Amino acid sequence: MMIASGIVGLDAVLNGGFLTGRTTVVSGGTGSGKTVLASQFLRTGAVDHGEPGLMILFEESPATVAAHFPGGGWPPAGEQHAALHFIDGRLPEDTVQSGTFDVGGLIAIATSLAKTHGVKRLAIDGIDALFATVTDMQVRRRELTRLLDWLAVSGLTAVLTVKTGVADEPPTYFDLAEFAADGVIALGSTMIGELQRRTLRVVKMRGSSFISGAHPYVIGEGGIRVLYAPTRTRWLAQADETRLSTGVERLDLMLQGGYRVGTTTLVSGTPGAAKTTLGVAFLAAGVRAGERCLYVGFDEPAEQVVADAHSVGIQLDDALRSGLLQAESYTAAALIAEEHYLAIEGLIVGNSPSRVVIDSASSLDKAGGSQIGDAIRERLVVLMKSRGITALFTAAAEANMLNGNLARARIATICDAWIQVGFSSEYGERNRTLVVLKARGTGHSNQIRELLLSSSGIDLADVYTSPGDVLSGTARVQREQQIAAQREIESERASDDLAWLDRERDKLARSLEDMQRRLAQLADDRAGLLERVKSGGKARARDTREIRSQRYEDPNPGSADG
Repeated sequence: MMIASGIVGLDAVLNGGFLTGRTTVVSGGTGSGKTVLASQFLRTGAVDHGEPGLMILFEESPATVAAHFPGGGWPPAGEQHAALHFIDGRLPEDTVQSGTFDVGGLIAIATSLAKTHGVKRLAIDGIDALFATVTDMQVRRRELTRLLDWLAVSGLTAVLTVKTGVADEPPTYFDLAEFAADGVIALGSTMIGELQRRTLRVVKMRGSSFISGAHPYVIGEGGIRVLYAPTRTRWLAQADETRLSTGVERLDLMLQGGYRVGTTTLVSGTPGAAKTTLGVAFLAAGVRAGERCLYVGFDEPAEQVVADAHSVGIQLDDALRSGLLQAESYTAAALIAEEHYLAIEGLIVGNSPSRVVIDSASSLDKAGGSQIGDAIRERLVVLMKSRGITALFTAAAEANMLNGNLARARIATICDAWIQVGFSSEYGERNRTLVVLKARGTGHSNQIRELLLSSSGIDLADVYTSPGDVLSGTARVQREQQIAAQREIESERASDDLAWLDRERDKLARSLEDMQRRLAQLADDRAGLLERVKSGGKARARDTREIRSQRYEDPNPGSADG
């Protein structure tokens, strides 16, 4: 059976919490948060679960601990039908040891309080300080074993804190406790540049599984919060066809309607390529649709981003005043990346936005290095997906990024869509360009478009290609003028050719008319000639018959002259 630790994220690492009725040793250096962890453990039981708690202190006074108690101070007795009690176990400075060291008195007092108040949770803070007063190693081990044996049969769920020294190792005389305890949690910290990074590691937890590895944590007003990496990524599924406008009409067309709801888009590019402008346009479209939006910027004041948006016709001042849009900015190098994550998570939980812009996500590299930055960016993507938020991350990229230098684009592998903006340099000028490199789950345009910014808004020019090249700006205008002039020349030549052809056609037509008249005359002449030939033949035939008839009428046919 598990019992909630009360530390956000730790229960997930422990797959439920501490083992009920077992003892866990929490070790760490000065300032690592051991007392804070123990205090949260007790407060969670007393306030949230009605389980009275007892805290035994060997280094700090109860008043000091109560003044800095996480979550709003020490709960008053009786709150939530529970209470927190404490024992000041510090020895007076003028204490003189006489006789043999014995923890029996401490055990007796703790047992009495536990029975009287129904204590379920116990925290012994700084127990190493108690045993540090014992010089006899044999006595140390005997009394430590005696204390651990009592805890094992007491039925209390206990947390023992102990300081570590060099190399984050606990005192040598306390190693027995780590072996005998059911669980061991080690708190550590390292300096990354000028930033401190704290990590928590579960060394062992008998009878229970846990997520191994070093888990970063932070200490804030509410106590300790652990950032663990979930073994599975949850995604709040959305309809495939649901789209949110990008704020740029032609970009919506390139993405077949806009960004898919619940997905994350990366907009990368060199400085000045309009990454932030595209992010602001996305938020402006959300504001127009009545959606709650959040802008988180690094290094550049959010107020300046909103003011700069006026230059492209985007007005967000009313949305800020109404609360429909919240804009926050942070100095990236001022905090470790995990603290930035918690700040962003707090904004999201507190405002429940449907659209979020992180500008620029690559700035998290300044908050502990690229490795930590990558981990936090991935956590942010998981956070957005788990809450169904449509997010846009901007990231700085090298000028030759598309040629293979993807050092700053590792986040692109976990984003659903990737838009690259940059510049083309031709004919002594630079023009902005935009291309959609990927868009999971949907078709998209693969064309390189010229990105146009003006006081009237953001637009994408029609694609213009010329013998294999994509032209923009002055180069495009010049090529269009050259082609127009060439077409005019060709048009004039065509007009001349048409006129010549018309003349030739007319000449041929006239010639054809003459020939047709001649043909008609020839036909008439031929017909007349045929008629004359025919008439002559008839006359000869008539003459021949006449001659023959005369011969047959001879009075003495066949007689000889006699």
